[in-house]
Amino acid sequence: MCMRLYLVPNDPERTTLVSANGVAHYQVSTTKAHRLSAPVLSIRRPAESEGDSLVAQVEWKRFGAHPVVRSNVFDGTMQEMEVRDFLYKLGHHFTPTRYFLGDDGQEYRWKPFKDIGHVLTRLDTGAEVARFTQELVAEGFFRGERKWCLQVQPTTLDIDMIVLTFIIMEKRRRDRVAAEAMKVRPCDEDLPEGGGCEAGSGGMG
Repeated sequence: MCMRLYLVPNDPERTTLVSANGVAHYQVSTTKAHRLSAPVLSIRRPAESEGDSLVAQVEWKRFGAHPVVRSNVFDGTMQEMEVRDFLYKLGHHFTPTRYFLGDDGQEYRWKPFKDIGHVLTRLDTGAEVARFTQELVAEGFFRGERKWCLQVQPTTLDIDMIVLTFIIMEKRRRDRVAAEAMKVRPCDEDLPEGGGCEAGSGGMG
């Protein structure tokens, strides 16, 4: 049975992933030690202690340095690696598609699809594992609302790894949307309400 995790609010840097029955499964926050320091994104789940609750941290870095991820989802022990080594490209051409090796030893692919959202598939079988898409909620806590939702199919892949890789992919996608908006037109105080350089970054381009 498909598990649905709704983003409340729809912001991959600061959100709570909530199931259909209203239970919070993951909390995502982004903090900076001081104004000029690199932002650090933390993903936590409910646990008896704060140490046990931490799923991963992503330090985005600045000035051209590569972001790093710290997590125990790789093999059960806390490790640090560059995001580009964790979520890697195949081939040399520019593409937002990324691959990673799951904790089950299988290779997976996150790929964005226009008008659908990110879709995660297992590489050897092509079977869909998860997707991020908008839906009209049919039942449960958010019934009747349109919500962005991470849909997860039954899988041997640890859901912590699905959430971690998804949050990184979606944050980067929105960064690209914001960057493209900046190229199209500069920020302007006279823009209509709801506009601005980040307008449109909440949808799936």
